[in-house]
Amino acid sequence: MKFNSTLYQTTAQLVGQLPKGRSKALGALFSLWNSHPSWDPWLLKDGDVYRLFYLLGSSKSGPWWLEGKICGAISTDLEQWQDLGTVLEVSPEHSWEAGRMLAGCALKENGIYYLFYSAAGEGAEIMNEGIGLATSRDGIHWQRSPRELVKPDANHRWYGQYKRSLGGCDYDHYQWRDPYVVKDEQTGLYYMFICAYRKEGGKGAYRGCVGLAVADRIDGSYELLPPAATPTIEGTQESPFYEMERPQVIYRNGQYHLFFSCWTTWLNPKWLGTVDRAQITDSSLYWYVADQITGPYRPVSQTPVVSGSSRSGIYGTNFFSAPDAPDEFIAYGWYCKRMTLAISPFVRVIWNQDSIRLSI
Repeated sequence: MKFNSTLYQTTAQLVGQLPKGRSKALGALFSLWNSHPSWDPWLLKDGDVYRLFYLLGSSKSGPWWLEGKICGAISTDLEQWQDLGTVLEVSPEHSWEAGRMLAGCALKENGIYYLFYSAAGEGAEIMNEGIGLATSRDGIHWQRSPRELVKPDANHRWYGQYKRSLGGCDYDHYQWRDPYVVKDEQTGLYYMFICAYRKEGGKGAYRGCVGLAVADRIDGSYELLPPAATPTIEGTQESPFYEMERPQVIYRNGQYHLFFSCWTTWLNPKWLGTVDRAQITDSSLYWYVADQITGPYRPVSQTPVVSGSSRSGIYGTNFFSAPDAPDEFIAYGWYCKRMTLAISPFVRVIWNQDSIRLSI
């Protein structure tokens, strides 16, 4: 099976601009397209091949994200893709990943592929998230570790969970997902950035932070460090964000740059009153910087949003080396209104010394 990401992009933009209820045909197209929603892609350059991983779900039996599994595809040009089918799905043998699969990242070292991913249990544990690792020698067949790779215990100092209420039901949400692993070339250490929930020093529901762990081997063991980013609204102990999803760290121009996403639903109203609301949408990509890889990361401005991202329609935006210019980047993610992947070499990142802009 092959799919064309540019076709996905064009159709998503077209349908997204048409008024709702325009015709029965459009309604049927919307239902068909969203019967198999796809989201949270991540990429790996493997020689002359690009390896794509993404989440695939179903909207037939409840919220689309409840049935996520990790699928894969390969391409030589980032436009035409060959589907590889399911890479990893929930594992009844491991209770911590028996409910749903979540996003991660992939690396290759010494001929071995490393797939870092996140997952959650089933039933009452559906919001109890954890991080795992699977390895492969061919990029197709994967061997997963039976244990969580790194997870704070219940009494951990820096990270914890929050009791939320939804639909009249109370549940514990343990945010611990979206691992992004980068090797620091200066020290040879591996740093894992994580969408996490701040315990120490936080107050109220808004405690989104970027967690951090370190190891001297790519496969661990990983030691927990204090959060790399703990945004705080001045005069409070609250974060602007309930969650800081799909974190990515890139070293450029003598600094470490942290990017992440957050749905507008999960932004702190106290913070929204202090920023330029015109730049805040679901697709806004937030931008922080630090002098050290471990942080602390700080916002680049009062409204720390990458220019153009608020209009992209893409959620969970990550940067990736451009195929025709390795020192430049493209932006990719998924169209949050259409639930389709946004993988194309045409969304360029214009990154100058002190500014970043998406060319939409």
